[in-house]
Amino acid sequence: MVLSLSYSTLYAQKGKISEEEKQKARDKAAEVIIKKNLMEFAAAYSKLGETKDVKAVMQHMAKDVTSTLVTFNISDRGSVLNSDYEGFYSYLTKIVRTDGLKINYDVTEILRNDVRGSIGIIVYLVEYEITKNKEIWSKGTETVSMVFRNDKRTGEWKIAHYSVIGTEDERIKGVCSCELYKSSTGINSGNYLVKTIVPSGKNYSTMVSNFEFVYENPDGKGGKRTVRVGDNMYSWTQTGDIFRLADDGTQGDLVAKSHPNDEVLAIMSILKYDIYSENCTNINLKR
Repeated sequence: MVLSLSYSTLYAQKGKISEEEKQKARDKAAEVIIKKNLMEFAAAYSKLGETKDVKAVMQHMAKDVTSTLVTFNISDRGSVLNSDYEGFYSYLTKIVRTDGLKINYDVTEILRNDVRGSIGIIVYLVEYEITKNKEIWSKGTETVSMVFRNDKRTGEWKIAHYSVIGTEDERIKGVCSCELYKSSTGINSGNYLVKTIVPSGKNYSTMVSNFEFVYENPDGKGGKRTVRVGDNMYSWTQTGDIFRLADDGTQGDLVAKSHPNDEVLAIMSILKYDIYSENCTNINLKR
């Protein structure tokens, strides 16, 4: 009787262990699939600026996907963004519609790849580089945690959630900001002290310039209008066009088309399209 009971118990234990081993084998196989899906996602995302194939990226996302992005810029200022399927689709669409924009997305290390049943978790490190027309805008690193879920109807593994902690290491080009202080009034001399915050690699630099507006006619109507910024001279025509002037005073290249009568907008145009054209994609005026 005891022998029979022991035999039955041992047989049952062997059966249980066998089933556990089968599940472990299935989980290991799923880990390979998830890693493959991740690398396909990364490749499609990295090539998006060239292929314009949003579908190739979105096919890896579950319809109810959610995400949390925590990012820190070169000034260590943090921001948090929560998004979903539509939000990510909209983001990819903006990339596609921006001519010359490319995001190099390089998975450098996989820290964890674990599947338990229908849920898989993969954690990896990324180095990214954002370029426009082959000109580097910014570089950084990300730590990404992705949750994959198995769709029992199709057998496919889709991204159900992802969390990103990103650190911007360099910002070469981006949105700048400036403050204007009018130091004097008068028709023949309008002086502005301009402080501009510009991305310059590892940090933001604060640049200070003095803009002097000189009008040929005392009443400011008609005649030549000149803008002096340090050693640079500009002609601001009555139609609003701004030209750089050569050392001998002759008209050079067109810098920008600005407002014909607004000094502040003329300043913003010179900053964006000439002085800081290599750094500023746009300039926000602080008032």
